[in-house]
Amino acid sequence: MSPTHSSFDAGDKQSGQKDIDISRIRSDAIGSVDINYNDQQNYNLALVNNAIESIGMGKYQWQMCFTCGFGFVVDQILLISIALVIPQASKEFVVEYPKMASVAQYAGLLLGAVLSGLFADIFGRSLVWQVSLFGVAIWTTICAASPNFPALAVFIGIMGFFAGGNLAIDLTLFSEILPRGKAWLMTLLAVMWGTGNAIEALIGWPLITNYSCPPDATPATCSRSENMGWRYLYITSGLLCLVMAVIRVFLLKIEESPKWFVANGKFEEGSAALNRIARLNKSDFTISANQFQNINGEEGKKRSFDFSHVKGLFNTKERARSTGGIFFLWMGIGVAYPVYTVFLAYYLAAHGAKLGDGSTYQTYRDLVVSSVVGIFGPILSALLIEINFIGRRRGMAIMAIVTAAFAGAFTSVQSESQNLAFSCMISFWQNGFYAILYAYTPEVMPTAHRGTGCGLAMAMGRTASLSAPFIATFGDVASSVPIWVCMALYFVMAGVSLVLPYEPKHFTEEWAE
Repeated sequence: MSPTHSSFDAGDKQSGQKDIDISRIRSDAIGSVDINYNDQQNYNLALVNNAIESIGMGKYQWQMCFTCGFGFVVDQILLISIALVIPQASKEFVVEYPKMASVAQYAGLLLGAVLSGLFADIFGRSLVWQVSLFGVAIWTTICAASPNFPALAVFIGIMGFFAGGNLAIDLTLFSEILPRGKAWLMTLLAVMWGTGNAIEALIGWPLITNYSCPPDATPATCSRSENMGWRYLYITSGLLCLVMAVIRVFLLKIEESPKWFVANGKFEEGSAALNRIARLNKSDFTISANQFQNINGEEGKKRSFDFSHVKGLFNTKERARSTGGIFFLWMGIGVAYPVYTVFLAYYLAAHGAKLGDGSTYQTYRDLVVSSVVGIFGPILSALLIEINFIGRRRGMAIMAIVTAAFAGAFTSVQSESQNLAFSCMISFWQNGFYAILYAYTPEVMPTAHRGTGCGLAMAMGRTASLSAPFIATFGDVASSVPIWVCMALYFVMAGVSLVLPYEPKHFTEEWAE
C-alpha cells in the first residue's frame, strides 16, 4: 500500500499547515482533528476516522441514533411542561411574577450546558450523557411535590441544569461515531422535537383538563387536592424520562467515544471500544493499540479546569470566525422566537384578530397540531443538506428566510384558523432551521474541544432566551417594535449562515490533495 495524504475536516485543519503523510488513512468520518496537537495526534485521530469508515453504519449507530433521540424528546418535554404547568400552579400559589419560573429554567439550562460540555471534554462523553437523563427524571418528579411557587421555581431550575447539556452531548457522541455518508441523520434526529412536543401535550391534555381548578380560580378558592393536574403531569413526565434513562444506560449500552479516548492518549481503551463496535456491527475490522503513535508530552492526557478547551475554539482566524458565527446563530434563534411570540399575541389582539375562545380544548388542539406539523421540518432539512448546491449553510439560510417571511405574514392574521395555520408554518420552518444548526455545530468543532464548544453554543441560546420572561413581565407589550426587530434578526441569521467558513459536506473535497 503506497502512502497517501490524509484529508482532514475543515474545522480542524489550519490554513497553511502541512499535510501529514500516513498510509491510506482518510478522514471521511464526521469529526475533526485538533491542529494544536502534534503530528502524532493528528495521525491517531485520522486513524480513528478511518476505522469508523471501515466499520461502517450498523447496529451500534442505529442504537445510538435511537437513544440520542431521547435527548430531543426530554428537551421539549421540559420546555412545553412549564408552559402548561405555570398557569395552573398560579391558581394554587400566590405568585407575583409567574414568568420567573421560566427564568429559573433557562438559568439551569444555561449552567448545565456550560458545565456538561466542559465535563464531557475532561471526563468523557458517556458519563455525562448517562447521568443527565437520570437527573432530569428525578427532579421532574420532585417538581410535583412543590409546596409553594419559590420551591417549584428552584426545582425547575435544577431540572433544567441536568437537561442543559444533554443535547450537546447527544450530538457530540453521535457525530464522533457516525460515518460521513450518514451525516444527514444528525439533522433528521430533530424530528424528535415535534414528537416530544406532541407527547407532552397529549399527556397534559386530559390531566390538566380533568384535574385542575376552574380558569377563574385564585389561591383563596383553589386547593391542592382540586388542582393536582399539573402535579400528575410532572409525575408522568418524570416516569417517562426514567424509562428513557433506563433504556439508554442498561438496555442499549453505548461505548465511550473512541475519539475522546485517543485524543486523551488512551489508546488501549480507544481500540477496545472500536473493536466492540465492529463486533456489534458484524464487521471484520480490528485495530490494536500499537497501531497508534505515542504522543510526545502530556498535552493530550491532562485533565484540568482551565480555558484551554475554550481557547481551542478560537485559535485561528478561520476557526474563530466559525465559532463566533455559530454562537451568534444560537443567540439569534434563542431570542428571536420567544420574544416574537410574547409580543405577537398582544399585537394581534390590538389589531382586532379573533383567535377563538381560548378554551382548554383549543389550546391543546393547536399545540398538538403545530407540534405534529413541526416534525416534518427536520425531514425537509435532512433532504436539503444532501443537495450539493445547498448543503448546511445555504440550508440554514433558506430556513431562516422562510421563517422570517411567515413571521411577517403572521401579523396579518384575523381568524382562529389562520392563527393555527401560521403557527404550524412557523413550527415547521423554525424546527428545520434548528435541526441543521444542531447538527452543524458539532460537525465543525474540533474533537478535543467539541463538548465545550457545543455546550457553550447552547449556553448562548439559553442566555438569549433569558431575556424573554423579563421582557414579557416588565416590557411594553403594546409596542410592535420587538416584532419587527425579531423578524429582521431572522434575515441577519440567514446572512451569517452564508458566510460561515466551513461546509461539512465538502470537507474532504476541499482539503484533500
